[in-house]
Amino acid sequence: MHELSVVQALLDTVKQYQTPQDRGIAGITVAIGSLTCVDPERLQFCFDAVREEAGLAAAQLHITPVQARGRCKVCGQDVEIQQLGQACHCGSYRFDMLSGNELNLTEIEFE
Repeated sequence: MHELSVVQALLDTVKQYQTPQDRGIAGITVAIGSLTCVDPERLQFCFDAVREEAGLAAAQLHITPVQARGRCKVCGQDVEIQQLGQACHCGSYRFDMLSGNELNLTEIEFE
Protein backbone atom coordinates (compact mmCIF):
# COMPACT_ATOMS: atom_id res chain seq x y z
CA MET A 1 0.00 0.00 0.00
CA HIS A 2 1.97 3.01 -1.26
CA GLU A 3 -0.61 5.42 0.18
CA LEU A 4 1.15 5.07 3.54
CA SER A 5 4.41 6.38 2.09
CA VAL A 6 2.45 9.23 0.46
CA VAL A 7 0.93 10.14 3.84
CA GLN A 8 4.34 10.00 5.54
CA ALA A 9 5.79 12.33 2.89
CA LEU A 10 2.83 14.71 3.31
CA LEU A 11 3.26 14.79 7.09
CA ASP A 12 7.00 15.38 6.77
CA THR A 13 6.34 18.27 4.41
CA VAL A 14 3.61 19.77 6.61
CA LYS A 15 5.82 19.66 9.70
CA GLN A 16 8.46 21.73 7.87
CA TYR A 17 5.99 24.63 7.74
CA GLN A 18 4.95 24.42 11.37
CA THR A 19 6.59 27.03 13.58
CA PRO A 20 6.89 27.09 17.38
CA GLN A 21 4.20 29.82 17.48
CA ASP A 22 1.64 27.56 15.77
CA ARG A 23 -0.71 25.79 18.14
CA GLY A 24 -1.12 22.92 15.76
CA ILE A 25 -2.31 21.87 12.36
CA ALA A 26 -6.07 21.71 11.87
CA GLY A 27 -6.20 20.54 8.29
CA ILE A 28 -4.28 19.43 5.25
CA THR A 29 -5.72 19.63 1.74
CA VAL A 30 -4.38 17.60 -1.16
CA ALA A 31 -5.40 17.55 -4.81
CA ILE A 32 -5.37 14.07 -6.36
CA GLY A 33 -5.64 13.57 -10.11
CA SER A 34 -8.00 10.89 -11.35
CA LEU A 35 -5.23 9.12 -13.29
CA THR A 36 -2.84 8.77 -10.37
CA CYS A 37 -2.48 5.40 -8.70
CA VAL A 38 -3.45 6.91 -5.34
CA ASP A 39 -6.73 5.67 -3.89
CA PRO A 40 -8.35 8.52 -1.90
CA GLU A 41 -10.07 6.12 0.52
CA ARG A 42 -6.81 4.31 1.28
CA LEU A 43 -5.01 7.63 1.65
CA GLN A 44 -7.62 8.75 4.20
CA PHE A 45 -7.34 5.42 6.05
CA CYS A 46 -3.54 5.69 6.25
CA PHE A 47 -3.73 9.31 7.37
CA ASP A 48 -6.17 8.42 10.15
CA ALA A 49 -3.92 5.54 11.23
CA VAL A 50 -0.74 7.61 11.65
CA ARG A 51 -1.78 11.19 12.39
CA GLU A 52 -1.82 10.80 16.18
CA GLU A 53 1.59 9.13 16.22
CA ALA A 54 2.88 11.98 14.03
CA GLY A 55 1.74 14.55 16.60
CA LEU A 56 -1.14 15.75 14.44
CA ALA A 57 -4.08 14.12 16.21
CA ALA A 58 -6.43 17.06 15.55
CA ALA A 59 -5.56 17.42 11.87
CA GLN A 60 -8.09 16.56 9.21
CA LEU A 61 -7.25 15.43 5.68
CA HIS A 62 -9.27 17.08 2.90
CA ILE A 63 -9.03 15.52 -0.56
CA THR A 64 -9.86 17.48 -3.70
CA PRO A 65 -10.33 15.25 -6.76
CA VAL A 66 -8.94 16.57 -10.05
CA GLN A 67 -10.51 15.31 -13.27
CA ALA A 68 -8.10 14.29 -16.01
CA ARG A 69 -8.10 16.55 -19.03
CA GLY A 70 -6.05 16.47 -22.19
CA ARG A 71 -5.63 18.51 -25.35
CA CYS A 72 -5.85 16.48 -28.53
CA LYS A 73 -2.69 16.80 -30.62
CA VAL A 74 -4.71 16.32 -33.82
CA CYS A 75 -7.80 18.55 -33.50
CA GLY A 76 -6.73 20.72 -30.55
CA GLN A 77 -9.90 20.07 -28.57
CA ASP A 78 -9.74 19.85 -24.75
CA VAL A 79 -11.18 16.52 -23.65
CA GLU A 80 -12.19 15.18 -20.24
CA ILE A 81 -10.42 11.84 -19.92
CA GLN A 82 -12.34 9.15 -18.06
CA GLN A 83 -9.75 6.36 -18.47
CA LEU A 84 -6.42 5.64 -20.07
CA GLY A 85 -6.72 4.58 -23.70
CA GLN A 86 -9.70 6.80 -24.35
CA ALA A 87 -9.91 8.35 -27.82
CA CYS A 88 -10.71 11.95 -28.64
CA HIS A 89 -13.95 12.71 -30.45
CA CYS A 90 -11.89 12.93 -33.67
CA GLY A 91 -10.55 9.39 -33.13
CA SER A 92 -7.02 10.35 -32.07
CA TYR A 93 -5.34 8.82 -29.03
CA ARG A 94 -2.64 11.50 -28.86
CA PHE A 95 -3.05 14.01 -26.03
CA ASP A 96 -1.04 16.58 -24.15
CA MET A 97 -2.10 16.01 -20.56
CA LEU A 98 -3.45 19.14 -18.86
CA SER A 99 -4.49 17.61 -15.54
CA GLY A 100 -5.15 14.31 -13.83
CA ASN A 101 -1.63 13.19 -12.93
CA GLU A 102 -1.11 15.47 -9.95
CA LEU A 103 -0.77 14.79 -6.26
CA ASN A 104 -0.29 18.20 -4.68
CA LEU A 105 -0.35 19.55 -1.17
CA THR A 106 -2.52 22.63 -1.72
CA GLU A 107 -3.28 23.91 1.77
CA ILE A 108 -2.16 23.67 5.37
CA GLU A 109 -4.62 25.05 7.94
CA PHE A 110 -3.08 26.05 11.26
CA GLU A 111 -5.10 26.25 14.49
